[in-house]
Amino acid sequence: MSKIHTRYEKKKRRITINGIFYAAISSASFGFSPLFSIGLLAAGLSSFDVLSYRWLVAGIVLMAYALCKKKTLHLNSFDEFWKIILMSALRSVTSVTLLIGYANISSGIASTINFMYPVVVALCMMIFFGEKKSKVDLAAIAVSIFGVYLLASGDSLIIEGGNTTLGLICSIISAFSFAAYYIVMKQVKADKIEVVKFTTWMMLFSAFYFIVCAFIFDGKLTIVTGGKEWMYILGLGLWSTMVSNFTGVKAVRRIGPTLTSILGALQPLTAVILGCIFLHEHLYFKSLVGITLILVAVTVVVMHQKK
Repeated sequence: MSKIHTRYEKKKRRITINGIFYAAISSASFGFSPLFSIGLLAAGLSSFDVLSYRWLVAGIVLMAYALCKKKTLHLNSFDEFWKIILMSALRSVTSVTLLIGYANISSGIASTINFMYPVVVALCMMIFFGEKKSKVDLAAIAVSIFGVYLLASGDSLIIEGGNTTLGLICSIISAFSFAAYYIVMKQVKADKIEVVKFTTWMMLFSAFYFIVCAFIFDGKLTIVTGGKEWMYILGLGLWSTMVSNFTGVKAVRRIGPTLTSILGALQPLTAVILGCIFLHEHLYFKSLVGITLILVAVTVVVMHQKK
């Protein structure tokens, strides 16, 4: 009996370690998004070009994966269709506002503000859906707001040629739209759609939106021929999108959404580190305190919601 228990504990420990590894890869790989995105913007692509390629590459690869695994992509009803349309629209708003944030303020700070979405979810659930007000959540919300204030008033926010106000507003909008994505997903039960089918169509619809926007606002979709630019596109579409999504799903299955969300703090931390190393961004004391407060507030909210 003890041998069976020992084997069970070893297997459980191995699954947990694997889950932590997948969660770390998921959040860290997503943290590379600003580096690849800013590289493409610097090469002359518009925001709509960048996002078109990002979601199209990711969607095509995921579709190929689904076909290889013989997973159906057939939408069974109009109910599934409109839910995916709605969710992809919300996800697209998050993508474009966050990218504008990257282009106008420090990418690490934009990523940190976007990472506040669990706090925004808790706030919206209390205001709009009658969820019981919690002193813990309210305190965490206040701490995160103070953290944003420190970021907004610090010198680390500013980048050369950026519109600081625009970047800050768009980063905050990205946090709210990402929160809306999760809230609406639960409210309309879009999370009941098979995950590969849902994710594939969500990516392809998002790519379609941005391609249309590229023609409407830019007059064209830029055709990329340079090897360096394609390395950025593949890094953004595969590493920061495909790998991040896949390892995130594997992590949730092994260690649950709470610990996976907490380890998601590696995403803004990765963005901050890469920004300082490769994008010549600076991190001063006030901004460091603001980032720390936001990460702590998000962790507290996630832990309390689980409880």
